[in-house]
Amino acid sequence: MSLARPFAEAASRAPDHPALIVTGADPTAPLTYGALLDRVRLAGAGVRALAAAKSATGDEAPPRVALRLGNRAELLVLFLGTVAAGGIVALLDPKWSAEQSAAALDTLRPDLLVDEATVADWLSSQGDTSADVPPFDLPFVDPATPFLIGFTSGTTGRPKAFIRNQASWLATLDASRAEFGIGPDDGVLVPGPLVHGLGLYGAVEGLSAGATVHVQAKFDAADAARRLADPAAALTTLVVVPTMLVGILDAAERAGLAFPALRRVVCSGAKLAPATHDRLLALCPGVTVLEYYGASELSFVSLRDSREGAPPDSVGRPFHGVELSVRDDDGHPVPTGQPGTVWVRSAMLSDGYLGPSDGSGFRARDGWGTVGDFGWIDAQGWLRLIGRAGDMLISGGLNVYPAEVEAVLRAHPAVAEAVVFGLPDPYWGDLVSAVLWWRSAARVGAEELRAWSHAHLEGYKAPRRLFAAADMPLTSSGKIARADIRDRARNGALEAIA
Repeated sequence: MSLARPFAEAASRAPDHPALIVTGADPTAPLTYGALLDRVRLAGAGVRALAAAKSATGDEAPPRVALRLGNRAELLVLFLGTVAAGGIVALLDPKWSAEQSAAALDTLRPDLLVDEATVADWLSSQGDTSADVPPFDLPFVDPATPFLIGFTSGTTGRPKAFIRNQASWLATLDASRAEFGIGPDDGVLVPGPLVHGLGLYGAVEGLSAGATVHVQAKFDAADAARRLADPAAALTTLVVVPTMLVGILDAAERAGLAFPALRRVVCSGAKLAPATHDRLLALCPGVTVLEYYGASELSFVSLRDSREGAPPDSVGRPFHGVELSVRDDDGHPVPTGQPGTVWVRSAMLSDGYLGPSDGSGFRARDGWGTVGDFGWIDAQGWLRLIGRAGDMLISGGLNVYPAEVEAVLRAHPAVAEAVVFGLPDPYWGDLVSAVLWWRSAARVGAEELRAWSHAHLEGYKAPRRLFAAADMPLTSSGKIARADIRDRARNGALEAIA
C-alpha cells in the first residue's frame, strides 16, 4: 500500500471537499481534493519518468527528490506525488546557510532539486491540470521502501539525515488516528514550517483524513488568532510548537478573541509550560490538549492527553502502539521509578541515518530504539523525562539534566518559560544557570526562585545564576534558540535577576 493512498481515497470519496488553503505572502485559492489529486498525479507522473530515465542507465534505486521550498501548496503536491510514484523526498530548510545546504546536498546527492526558482517551471513542464489528467494508478510500493529523508541538525554543522520507510508512516497515521481522531469534518491549522516534522506530518495527516488543511506561508500569530476566531473558517484543530502557541494566545488576548470551533490542540517540540496550558484553557475551556513527546527517528513516543489527569511534570503514557522500557547503561531494564535511558518499540521507528554516523543520536537493538533520552516511569505508567546525554551538565562533579530543572522553574506561578544551561566556572565546572521569561507583570527575586528550586530539587541542581529575557529568539522550526540564549548570558546581554 502506498503512503499516498489514504489521501487519494479521501479525494475519491469527496473530490469537491476543500483540501488545502494556503494564506500569507503568496496565497493560493483553496484547492479541492479533486484539484489537489490532479496536481499530485501530474507530479507523480514526472517522478515516474525520472525513475524510468534512471532505470534506462541501469540504476534501479528510487529517485531522490530534494525540496527546498517554503510553505506553499507545491511542497505538498511534490511530496505526495513523489511518494505516490515510489520516490524519496528530502526536505531542505530554505533558511539554512549556504554551507548547511551544501552539506545536506552532499549527503543526499538528489536526482532532482526543486526550489523557489524552479518549482513553477518543473510543475508546468509535467502538463496542464486544466486539461485531462493522464491516469496515474498508485503503484505497489514495498512497505520497506524509503520515502523520506529528513535532517535533524540544529543550527550548525553537517546536517544528520534520518530515513523513514513507507510502513513506518502508515503505522504512524494509524496511531495518530487512534489518539487524535481527526476526520473529514475537521479544519486543521498548521502554521509552522512544512520542512519540519511537526508541520509536514500535521498537513499530511489532515489530508489523509479528508480534513481541510490551512497552512500559513509564514507564521503570523495575529493572523492565526483571527482565523481561529473566524466561525467561517471552522478551525477545529491546531498543530503547533509551544512557542507558536504562546504567540497566538498573546495575539488573541490583545484583540479580545475567542476560538469557538477549536476542539483540540496538538502540541510537540518541547514541553508545554503550565502557564501556557492554563492560558489556553482560560480562552477555550472545552479544548483538549494533546501534547506528545517524540523524535524524528522514533516518531510518537508518549502522549499527555489533558482529559486523562497526567501529572503536570510528566510527558504522559505510551502512545498508541508504543512500548516503553527504561534501561541502564548495560541495556537491562531498571526498577519502576528509577532513571535510565528511554527505549521505544513500535512499528514507527526510522531506518537510521544516511551515511556515516558519529554514534550519537538514534541507535537500535533487537527491535527497540532510543535517541539517548533519560527518564523514568512511575507505578501508574507515566513517563518523566530528565534530559538527553549530550545536554547533561557536570556541576561540582554531579550530573544535572537541564530538562528536569526547567520543568521545576516553569511550574512557578510567575514563570512562563525557562531555559537552563551551564556557564563555565573554574570551581563548579558547569555553573547551573537559567534564563526566564515572566508569566505576567509580576516579578520575583532570585532568593524566592532558589527557594522554590530547593523545595523541588536536590540542592546541587538549583540554578546559581538567574537571568530574565524580554524577547524569545527562535529557530526556523519555532523552538527556542538555546545557543543564542546561552551566548547572550555569557556576553552579559541579559538582565541578571537579583
